Amino acid sequence: MINVLFIGDIVGEAGRQVVKENITALKNEYQLDLVIANGENAAHGKGISERVYNNLLDYGIDVITMGNHTFSKDAIYRFIDDADNLVRPLNIEPLDIGNRYKIIDIKGVSLCIFNVLGNVFMNSTVASVFTVTNELLKETNADMYFCDFHGEVTSEKIIYAYLYQNKLQAVMGTHTHVQTADERLIGNLAFISDVGMCGVYESVLGRDIDETIARVVYQEDTRFTIAKGPAIFCGVIIKIDEKAKKACAISRVQIRPYVFGV
Repeated sequence: MINVLFIGDIVGEAGRQVVKENITALKNEYQLDLVIANGENAAHGKGISERVYNNLLDYGIDVITMGNHTFSKDAIYRFIDDADNLVRPLNIEPLDIGNRYKIIDIKGVSLCIFNVLGNVFMNSTVASVFTVTNELLKETNADMYFCDFHGEVTSEKIIYAYLYQNKLQAVMGTHTHVQTADERLIGNLAFISDVGMCGVYESVLGRDIDETIARVVYQEDTRFTIAKGPAIFCGVIIKIDEKAKKACAISRVQIRPYVFGV
């Protein structure tokens, strides 16, 4: 059995800190073989830097997936081609730099980890999520496949999971930063619409509350300010039978900084 922890969108310093504080205990509790995390918001809430990339690896993350903010920071162009454990989306420009996927050998099988952007309400995509997935499956010859589907719409992610239920072993939804309660097994794969975020709990998706109100309600021109305060940790544990090449269990992990009413 292969035990995988997938960590939801890491947002800013507070998100990185809550991951650092909990990852060792989770590795021990679940006897993890692999840790994957979405890091597209890890540096100041938008994009990733080389320093943050290396820090996340030092915490114990094996592979970092990205999303629509992959190229938000110019610094990524200076290190992305050397970042062996960073996987960029298949369908976002520029298409010719960075890792489109990563294949790792684990317990005698090969696992291909890849990242796609949904097309609905996501203006940065340059190709159909279905087209690029089909191309990847033809291009590679891995035993199993693990997908981070970074998208806005739950229905698009669910359609994707049903379409590829016999070709992939995991479809992990990211991007909305709110953990959904629809984890399930579909065919051979483990699925959830959104894993949630690791970021400040009292916030708007990790961002400062007052700033987001000013921007959305009063149309003020604001900065992308990350909230301050204790953070929530959101992730998912997936168990994959490497002999049958199918997921056999999925469960949510949510560690809140406090309990209401206490």
